[in-house]
Parts: sequence; structure tokens; C-alpha cells
Amino acid sequence: MIKRKEQMPVEIRENLRGGHGKLQFTHLFQGDELNKTNMFAVITIQPGDSIGVHPHNPDGEAYVVLDGSITVTEDGVDYILHAGDAEYCSDGHTHAVVNHTDKPATFLAIVIK
Repeated sequence: MIKRKEQMPVEIRENLRGGHGKLQFTHLFQGDELNKTNMFAVITIQPGDSIGVHPHNPDGEAYVVLDGSITVTEDGVDYILHAGDAEYCSDGHTHAVVNHTDKPATFLAIVIK
């Protein structure tokens, strides 16, 4: 399946999972277009904005930083990720994200069933 950028819906989510600010989701694929995933999106997070701590049960979520830097808290431990770095939060674990910098950051997020 091929999908052009102009066909990808953009959604703004506020205070996601108890986090702060407005995050922009560009849904690469969604709904019936997905088979073994619940979400496949590029997320843009502004300076100081965040996604609150949340668990993954029974799914998992992978992040790949595309641009900028973010702090990911995985099971209570903070890690700074830069462009090209990745994180996978598997079933039974928790994670959160904050943009600790003064520039927007983008990352690819895939929630796997």
C-alpha cells in the first residue's frame, strides 16, 4: 500500500496520557489500513511538551527519533534519545516522553499488537 503525504491525516492531541501541551500526530496509516499495529504515526512534540507515563498491556510501542532530542522515561529511568536512536516499550512496561530542548522534535511511533 502506498500513501502520499497529502493523504495522511494530521491530528492534534492535548495533554496526552497526563502529559502537557499539544502534540501533532501525522497518521501514516490508520484504522482498516493497519493489520498487526494499533498506531503508525509521526509525532511532533514542541519544547517543554510531554506524553505522560503510561503502560503497555498487552501491546508494545516503538519510537525512532527522526529529528531533535527527547527524554524517554522507561520504567522510571530517564534516557536522552537523539535522531537515529530508538526505544521499545514492551508488554508490562511503562514509558513517557518529554521534549527537554528548545526546538521541536519528531519521532516515529508504532504501537504493535
